[in-house]
Amino acid sequence: MTFASSTPPWLQIWLEAGREGQVFTYANSAQTPAGIGDLVRVRLQGRLHTGLVVEALDQLPASLSGKTIQPILVIWQRAAVDPQWQGLIESVAESCHTSLFKTLKSALPPGWLGQRSQGPSRTSRPTWLVERSAAPLPSQPLTPRQQQLLDHLEGQAAAVPLRQLCGEAGFSRAVLKGLESRGLVVRRSESEQGSSSAGLPAAAWPALTEAQAAAVQALAGADPGAEFLLWGVTGAGKTEVYLQAAARALAAGEGCLLLTPEIGLIPQLLDRARERFGSRVVEFHSGLADGARVATWRRCLEDEPVVVVGTRSAIFLPMPRLGLIVLDEEHDSSYKQDSPMPCYHARDVARQRARRSGARLVLGSATPSLESWLACQGPQASTRLLRLPERIGARPLPAVRVIDMRHELAEGHRRLLSRTLMGRLEQLQEKGEQAVVLVPRRGYRAFLSCRSCGEAVLCPHCDVALTVHRSKGGQEWLRCHWCDHRAELGDRCGHCGSTAFKPFGAGTQRVMEQLAAELEGLRLLRFDRDTTRGRDGHRRLLDRFAQGEADVLVGTQMLAKGMDLPRVTLAVVLAADGLLHRPDLRSSEQCLQLLLQLAGRAGRGEKPGEVLVQTYSPDHPVIRHLVDGRYGQFLLEESQLRRQAGLVPFSRACLLRLSGPTASGTATAAAALAERIRGDLEAAGWLLIGPAPAPVARVAGKSRWQLLLHGPAGQPLPLPSEALLRQGLPAGVGLAIDPDPLTL
Repeated sequence: MTFASSTPPWLQIWLEAGREGQVFTYANSAQTPAGIGDLVRVRLQGRLHTGLVVEALDQLPASLSGKTIQPILVIWQRAAVDPQWQGLIESVAESCHTSLFKTLKSALPPGWLGQRSQGPSRTSRPTWLVERSAAPLPSQPLTPRQQQLLDHLEGQAAAVPLRQLCGEAGFSRAVLKGLESRGLVVRRSESEQGSSSAGLPAAAWPALTEAQAAAVQALAGADPGAEFLLWGVTGAGKTEVYLQAAARALAAGEGCLLLTPEIGLIPQLLDRARERFGSRVVEFHSGLADGARVATWRRCLEDEPVVVVGTRSAIFLPMPRLGLIVLDEEHDSSYKQDSPMPCYHARDVARQRARRSGARLVLGSATPSLESWLACQGPQASTRLLRLPERIGARPLPAVRVIDMRHELAEGHRRLLSRTLMGRLEQLQEKGEQAVVLVPRRGYRAFLSCRSCGEAVLCPHCDVALTVHRSKGGQEWLRCHWCDHRAELGDRCGHCGSTAFKPFGAGTQRVMEQLAAELEGLRLLRFDRDTTRGRDGHRRLLDRFAQGEADVLVGTQMLAKGMDLPRVTLAVVLAADGLLHRPDLRSSEQCLQLLLQLAGRAGRGEKPGEVLVQTYSPDHPVIRHLVDGRYGQFLLEESQLRRQAGLVPFSRACLLRLSGPTASGTATAAAALAERIRGDLEAAGWLLIGPAPAPVARVAGKSRWQLLLHGPAGQPLPLPSEALLRQGLPAGVGLAIDPDPLTL
């Protein structure tokens, strides 16, 4: 075998072997030689592995002299890692205090490193477009609604997306199918349209408000790497600003990353982006099959710029010319990964990436995080604030009405639904309106406890109460929302033997049952993790609601996030007290963000909106700020409180989480680790708190303890490497390092 003079005959390849991976030497291919940054397939101990070429050698190491060196089998992906992208990964590994191998494996698509085989690529769901056909009107008269739909289509310059027709325009699928059966309208997938690659022409884009136009212009004229906070009230048109900024980036030959915090928000943003940019839009999130994620990764490596719509993991996608990064709902805690390591925040990675690539970074929210708001303050602010103070069409923000449940109780009304709420829901069908109802928990009942001794029925593997679930047939069972343990409802207390069981609290299932019993004829849909499982689960359920199949959508916190439902005029919060009284540093901030976001779902169409909040604590500061709507005033007061107390973000925190098979062994390991690092922490001015049991001290049979480190803001963690921290731990005890945790 002979090589060209420029082709190195040997390669150092990083493979998944052991906790941190290992580098092995392989022979390069003379016919199709691999280079640094390529992913290649090789054999290790008889098994196929995918590895990364990290070094090229002109000479074989002396330790391998005279030994048979296996060759690489095939190049899996050329130039999967370039120097700039590798620099980003190294920076993230350092800031998250974890190994480069773990960070690299987390950033690459599943299966690209290691022994996993690639699954088949799954195509994305097409975007359907509807237009008027050339067929003449039939002699048989149309229904009024069918005629309205035809008139609507004839008034459009181009085909109308099905999502828009059945959502914003308010036509049902039954009306559409009736016209299709008579040949009066035609439905085509976007791929069949001649303009699919280009998307809608600029002339068909919505007109911008003055504030939107100023924001788009500011982004266009910004320096490379500039950071913006786009603070717009709910319904102010932040998404249109993102899309027009993305259009300018594409025109300049640059790619764009549009990130949302959760999969449930992907369909709406994806549809709008594809309507605008056609086939230049791709998606990337955990709801896709592994093969589909690999296909998106490879598409991003190509020269043609694309717009990626994805969740936090998409922040690592390689894009040779990245011009725009958007984090919509930037305040959302789902952008923070707390397990497995690396425990990164997508917002922090986006900042690093913007500085390295020169991309403009846009953080968008109606309720910005305290950290992002503080970055806009003062003459040395690192972030520029852009405001969208009004809704599109000058629509008013919904009025907030607080229902004091103490008065309901005093007047003998002990039901879950207040009389005011009942009366408002009764009017929905008559007015042709819809409502969304936020319930803090999914399931039927929050927990089951014994009336005799007070013991709650706990999961045998976790220190949490089991939740009561109920099937459509009325059968009930217990389920753990941490480890998914399931059990039958017993007839005796396991602690005292009493048969006096009483369920407490209400989940989404129980609320659905109550609404169905109290308001006959009200059509209901449930929107939580149990009802949105499977591919496109969120999209299918929201499409049904947008098409008018239900009057009320009952859901958990995912209900409040970024959905645009024009016919919703009422937003309801049941049992707000479960959100208000959480023992967490950020509880007030996160609760107010959630309630304001939910309030923003109402009144986004032609009719004004209203918010009803049921609570036993109407004087709570969060409720006060919700009613007056002055989120900026809340941020000012919250920042003053935290500054005076020296709490984050005016200081820095880090959690070391340990888990093991026994409580005593894990506690002992945590205490030993604390003593090993205490000296270096104190010398650097950091405080060590603990060890202490984690808030949920046992999950899936493993005991959990933690150490809290507290130190000066902006300072690096005074810790040895992850490998050294693990060296002193006994077998079976795991460690996770979580810098800047969102929950303590």
